[in-house]
Amino acid sequence: MLTSMPYLLRITAAIALVAAPSATSPVSSGDWDARGDLVLSPADALSALDSLPPDAPAAASWSEGGARTGWFGEAWEDVDGDGCDTRNEILARDLTDVDYSRAEGVQDRGQGVGQGASSCPDATVWFGTLRDPYTGSTIAFQRGKGTSEAVQIDHVIPLNYLYAHGAWAWDDRTRLLVANDPLNLLAVDGKANQDKSACGPATCPAGSSETDSWDTETGRGWWPPDDSYRCAYAARFVSVASAYELGLPQADVDALRAVLSDCAAGGDGAPSALERVTGTAYSTAEALHGNPVYRLVALVGLALIGSGLAARGRRALSAGHRAGRSGMSRRR
Repeated sequence: MLTSMPYLLRITAAIALVAAPSATSPVSSGDWDARGDLVLSPADALSALDSLPPDAPAAASWSEGGARTGWFGEAWEDVDGDGCDTRNEILARDLTDVDYSRAEGVQDRGQGVGQGASSCPDATVWFGTLRDPYTGSTIAFQRGKGTSEAVQIDHVIPLNYLYAHGAWAWDDRTRLLVANDPLNLLAVDGKANQDKSACGPATCPAGSSETDSWDTETGRGWWPPDDSYRCAYAARFVSVASAYELGLPQADVDALRAVLSDCAAGGDGAPSALERVTGTAYSTAEALHGNPVYRLVALVGLALIGSGLAARGRRALSAGHRAGRSGMSRRR
């Protein structure tokens, strides 16, 4: 778990850690910002998938160690020491038509120097356009209260998932780096990011040790709604896991292998018709289970169906009795 060292001291330590990684670190030195391009091809990702270590599930939920901040540090720390927080760096990378100033007209990065927020005074992204990889939609981004959430920065391998499958045993440095690694980050549609939550492709960690409900493998996982992004998503997911030597649950390995095999063969990794039907049925069941309104509607529906069946049974029984009496009358 991250120690409670002062913020500035922790930042200074992080900068040194990026500049001088240990010999055993899964993250090599070099251009930190360029790490976002280090995505394996589908074929190479398949090989990397087979080389991952075994899953190392956490015995307790991350809430016992301070959750996100306790295990992975403050959000979007400037780990490479360039004067700009991670969120703004990813926005600048992934958005187009980026405006670095609130002044009239679009200001480039040079014109935005000194006009930014304290976390990134020379390169704050105020406006821009996102072509969302997860949904395929186009989103106009505007920094500000009530608007910034439209575009969120997603951890391709979510932090709680990382914790649940091995990061609980990593050192502070490695956890801080993976939380801010451009390879593991994408600017995406806010709602899609919320829907994904802490899920991998086939499983999600959920629950807590406090309520004795902690489970590192539950749910049905998550894939981007836009099937055309499946190959890229699977390849990036495995690229991150390989870079940090993270073990994965077998269900996630199987799901990734199925998609990457199709991608390596020239396919798009999209689910089959059967998988779509199964997924829809599961989603419906989840909605019914988790939403009291849906449950009420379902119960009313079942009650109506039951009443209808009972009425039909009574009518059939009554008709049978009448037919029996009629037959007896004729025999008389």
